[in-house]
Amino acid sequence: MNMETVNVWAQLIASLGVIISLFYLAAQVRQNTRSARAIVVDSLARSMHDLAFEIAQNDELLKLATTSLQDWNSGTELERARFASFMLGYFKLFENAWFQMHKGTLERDQWEGYDAFLRSVWMHPTVKTWWSMRRTFFAPGFRQYVESCKEAPSVPSLSELVQRENR
Repeated sequence: MNMETVNVWAQLIASLGVIISLFYLAAQVRQNTRSARAIVVDSLARSMHDLAFEIAQNDELLKLATTSLQDWNSGTELERARFASFMLGYFKLFENAWFQMHKGTLERDQWEGYDAFLRSVWMHPTVKTWWSMRRTFFAPGFRQYVESCKEAPSVPSLSELVQRENR
């Protein structure tokens, strides 16, 4: 075998090595993407859980969420401040989920639950009053989405849920 043949074979083997490496790299990127998506979905679910847990453990916050602020002006300054902070947390979470859904990280099926919850919260006049004072804290696309939301069909509010009689 002459040097030219050896050189051709070496280049062929090197090229195959590069191609195999690219396939391996593509598989690793795909796996990393799946892992990143799982982390995002888990983080969103954990954040939703933490906010729900906070409201379940805090009697004042639970009262705010269920009864006290059906009318924005009926609450005290402290109640309105607590409610405003709480709603900012929820809506930032909704905005993150909306953004992740639009970027393809959160599946549309997963978004449906966030969307239903957002729409059930959005139907309260108090939330709309709060939103009108805080809407600029959110991305323009999310603001447009929220403001075009329709009421969630057959989803009782939290106060309706706790006031229902057993059937």
